[in-house]
Amino acid sequence: MKTYNVQLEFNSEEDRKLLLETFAVHKDIWNYISNHVFTEKLKPWGSEVHNATYHNCRTKFPETPSQIVIRAREDVVATYKTIRSNKHQLQESPVKKNLSIRLDKRLYSLKKESVKLTTIGKRIICKLKLYGKLEELFQYEVKDPLIFVRKNKVYIALSFVTPEPVFNSNSCVGIDLGLNRIAVTSEGTIFKDHDFIKHKRKIRYIKRCLQRKKRTNVKKSDSARKHLRKVSRYEHNFSKNYIHHLANELLKTKCNTLVLEDLSSLKNKNRGRLQNNKLSQIPFFMLLNILTYKAQALGKRVETVNPAYTSQDDYRKIEKGKRVGCRYYASDRKVFDADLNASINIAKRWGDKNKLPVSFVEPIDGFYRPNGQGVCQPPNRLVPSTRQAPTSLV
Repeated sequence: MKTYNVQLEFNSEEDRKLLLETFAVHKDIWNYISNHVFTEKLKPWGSEVHNATYHNCRTKFPETPSQIVIRAREDVVATYKTIRSNKHQLQESPVKKNLSIRLDKRLYSLKKESVKLTTIGKRIICKLKLYGKLEELFQYEVKDPLIFVRKNKVYIALSFVTPEPVFNSNSCVGIDLGLNRIAVTSEGTIFKDHDFIKHKRKIRYIKRCLQRKKRTNVKKSDSARKHLRKVSRYEHNFSKNYIHHLANELLKTKCNTLVLEDLSSLKNKNRGRLQNNKLSQIPFFMLLNILTYKAQALGKRVETVNPAYTSQDDYRKIEKGKRVGCRYYASDRKVFDADLNASINIAKRWGDKNKLPVSFVEPIDGFYRPNGQGVCQPPNRLVPSTRQAPTSLV
């Protein structure tokens, strides 16, 4: 399923005002039903909430179509069921603040270039501001869209039920994640970006200063809190943009199985606060999520393996050597690139278990230097390697 946001164009200002008034009324009905469910301690069942609130809402909001009331009631029931399943304890009733409505078949009818919407006054027709990629998707079924307001503009989020690409396994590639080298593939591609780490450290320093000011200076606490929220949002967007570029580069491989380390338990109390702070600078979990859904769209998949001893083992399965920095001194006196050796071990853990060939290059140290050819520095310096690494399938 793919979701795209499309801006709506209104035929007149009157239609726009009617839709905004419908948003406001829907929000008031939502909050009224939510408060009634909380105060009366009703069970989040559709029939019980409907019998207790429907006629009251029709009396309190007489000009509102019944479809709007039913839609608000279903959204409230869904919210309480989610809170209940997550085992959260409510101290007060949930409140809806944003202007948005999840549409169903009673509230809209969609065509390729327009959508007809039910409002508190009449049904209005809005044009869709389409673009090339979206026009191709109208051949698929559209599930309940979401209509919302963002920066005084009205958008509709269309979710298309697209068929999943067919997955045919051919080979797998290992990806070793780290701090200095963000990602190293078993095919010999190295991703590192000191500017990204440096900028993340600056953002973390600003956040620490704002947190200290928020705690100590009472007069400036409000401004510090607002600035801290702004900086945190910027950090998230900055990291997300970087990870998207990195994922796009990793998916350029011809292998359709990407194997990563399972780093879910990477941070713990035994490592110390400073080490955990360094590890949190690289959003490994975000990389796994973004890489997973992007791989599915391309007919590929992402798997994880246990990261234990991937850096200490020799990929040839002989006696263990010794890792010193970025070099791995094998027991037969060969010197390998340590991260490249680890990425091959990661790929082979999955490939040997599932009888899948592994794509890799021999990790001889000196062939792939951190500052030489084969280095890729996302996101703004995405320069492809000028030297094609020979790959072998084992």
